[in-house]
Amino acid sequence: MPYRIAIASSDGESVNLHFGQAANLLIYEIGDDGVAFIEDREVRLITGQAAHTEDNLNIFAALLKDCSAIFVRRIGAQSKKHLITKNIKCFEVDFSLNHIFNTLLKNQQRGRVRIL
Repeated sequence: MPYRIAIASSDGESVNLHFGQAANLLIYEIGDDGVAFIEDREVRLITGQAAHTEDNLNIFAALLKDCSAIFVRRIGAQSKKHLITKNIKCFEVDFSLNHIFNTLLKNQQRGRVRIL
């Protein structure tokens, strides 16, 4: 069964943005046929508020409602906790997108539990 992930990247090649810095999120679907780019989602937070306010965290959660996980360079404890309560796993990584995709696909082929 396919699942979607979000990635905070400014260049489409590596995870290089902190959660609160992301002006957009790259959405990918991981399935039996491989990896498919779905869309580039714009993050529209409430102007004048920090990314980690309750209102803005709810905006992030709504933006990620169809995703199982988000990959970011860094994420604060409050933001991570909020997303986890919405069933969105958070991964702090310093990897290329290719490395993430290859790892997820290899684990899927080996029958290991997905990130869901």
